[in-house]
Amino acid sequence: MPELPLLRRLTDSVEHASVLDKAVDVDRSIVNALAKPKALRQLLHGVPFGHPLHPLMVQVPLGAWISAAVLDAVGGKGNATAAKTLVGVGLASAGSATVAGYVDWSELDREQLRTGWVHQAVNWAGISLYGLSWMQRKRGNHGAGKLLGFAGLAVVGVGGYLGGHLAYRQRAGVSRGGEVPFDS
Repeated sequence: MPELPLLRRLTDSVEHASVLDKAVDVDRSIVNALAKPKALRQLLHGVPFGHPLHPLMVQVPLGAWISAAVLDAVGGKGNATAAKTLVGVGLASAGSATVAGYVDWSELDREQLRTGWVHQAVNWAGISLYGLSWMQRKRGNHGAGKLLGFAGLAVVGVGGYLGGHLAYRQRAGVSRGGEVPFDS
């Protein structure tokens, strides 16, 4: 099945959106200033582990949020408590995945930087929705918490699509000889 033309136009427009360059450059300089020590950068790139950490680390928040959505769909009082816990686990684990992603992102070329910047912005919107979902659940507003959680999952799904585009079509961070990319 061929790629949907609408999706291709969307990703092409993100790749060529020079309007993002100022924000990209500011964020990139912040990441580079904060992750300056070589040993820290190599750790966050996953060099000691033999492959990048970011793709591995996103599994925890995504798994927690998908599991919460399943429990929300099934319903039940016990499931509401478990779903709230899973939303919290996702929120707590998203930070480390984000940090590793930022360090990898800071090494990319211009079109990849633009796509990665939109990827992170979309994911922050999803994380924010999950934060609101957790707060509503904590207050006992489980219906609102569920709706915010489903919205958050949809938004991080879009972010995941952009991350997949970045990795597979743009080949961001892909090494030629099997070494960990960015091992500088």
